[in-house]
Amino acid sequence: MSLARKLIRGSSVNLIEQVVKIVAMFVTTPLMVAQLGKENYGTWIVALTIIGYLRLLDLGVSFSGNRFLARALGAGDEAEYRRLVTSFVFLYQRIALIALAVTLILSLAIPQFLSDDTFLHATRWLVLGLGLVTALRFWTRIYEVVLKSHLRYDQIGLSSVARTIVQAVLVILALTQGYGLEALLLIYIATDALDQILLMIFSRRILPLALKPVLARPEGIPELARYSATSVMATLGNQLRQGIDPLVIGHFSGLALVPAYSIGNRFLTLFGDFINSVFGGNFVAAFSQLDGRKDPEALVRNFLTTLRFSCAVAAFGGVSIAVFGPPFIARWVGPAFSDANLVLYILAGPTTLMMMQYPVWSFFYSQNRQHWLAAVALGGGAFNAILSIALVIRIGFLGAAWGTAVELTLVFGLVVPVLVSRFCGIALPRYGWAILKPALPYLLQGWAVHYFFADRLLPEYPRLFLAVVLQLAGAAPIFWWLTLSAIERKRLAGRFFKAK
Repeated sequence: MSLARKLIRGSSVNLIEQVVKIVAMFVTTPLMVAQLGKENYGTWIVALTIIGYLRLLDLGVSFSGNRFLARALGAGDEAEYRRLVTSFVFLYQRIALIALAVTLILSLAIPQFLSDDTFLHATRWLVLGLGLVTALRFWTRIYEVVLKSHLRYDQIGLSSVARTIVQAVLVILALTQGYGLEALLLIYIATDALDQILLMIFSRRILPLALKPVLARPEGIPELARYSATSVMATLGNQLRQGIDPLVIGHFSGLALVPAYSIGNRFLTLFGDFINSVFGGNFVAAFSQLDGRKDPEALVRNFLTTLRFSCAVAAFGGVSIAVFGPPFIARWVGPAFSDANLVLYILAGPTTLMMMQYPVWSFFYSQNRQHWLAAVALGGGAFNAILSIALVIRIGFLGAAWGTAVELTLVFGLVVPVLVSRFCGIALPRYGWAILKPALPYLLQGWAVHYFFADRLLPEYPRLFLAVVLQLAGAAPIFWWLTLSAIERKRLAGRFFKAK
């Protein structure tokens, strides 16, 4: 299977995966809020947030594995590939053991995250259970990395779809029968185990691998560690941006306000997952294979092409969320969460600006230049955390949203464009136009929809569904005539008529 076909296939399955996740989230979230109550639901979110920091123990090894294994494949060096697999097994097994120890420490430190001891016991057990799952996933992570290096994101997506469907069904059954947080934890553990088993099965079809303890330290660990170290800095910065807000709000404003922020931010989180599924890790592997072939011109050319599509898709998605999100929230969880609309409005624009440039990460990671983005992400994340805390104390829980918005605008409106301009060899104004040109038609379309039809966007599912369908229909000719190049239109038309 060619590189392009693998990318298209992987992205297609990832899109299906995101649709399934979105449907599952829309069905289960109102049920969780209603059955658990705001405080218990806030407890669940805080526990997941804490475990999000435990995942930082990956220490950038997964990014390193994706890059180095894909590069070995691109160079056609099978012996190097197998040597690297052994090295990554060695690293993951030790990370898994560290994760177990850190989980115990985090469970003891729970009082530091909560200002109210009422939910201390429940949060502690949730962290212990979720931490155990995370440690087991580290132990088996090599199977997922092997699949990624071969661009088999389609199989990873199928595994995730199975987990999501089973998890959603079990959550609905448990909550409707009156079960609480304990049942949710057991469901999470069981479905995560299902996901890991499926990944093992898929991976072994590509590379038979018996996961035994690797006791002797393989050669080449220092090189992998250096690459991973810069990767983890970027991950930490992103985690500070994405994960600090619920903890800050829960500590300074109370657990009852965490759901309002979470629901407003949920649309943007799904938006990010969607963009990542299309323009994320699969392009790290693809760009790394091009780097392994020593073809820098093809690498830059493919990056700019990918950037054009990411700007168009992100602009359409971001403006759609801003237009349709508030009436949907009113229908979905009710008027009691009207503050979620403010969170959505504050974050929609800066998040869209970030998502438009999502392929930048793959471009830098594939060339071992991620240390530049790592420094920017870590500095931005720290600035975000400090500003969010200061604003929450001063103006309330919306200060967390404003802190994130300011940081995203500075980083992705100025710093990242300067870096990309430097390493792509193009002038900064030209790069700015390369971002704005594909996005502008969709932004104008979204503005027109809001200006002429805002009063008609009532919180009713049929009306909202029809409005989304009409906007998609309006975006189709924009995509065909303004986003696609003439050559791309000709190729797609040829394939369509050939299929007929």
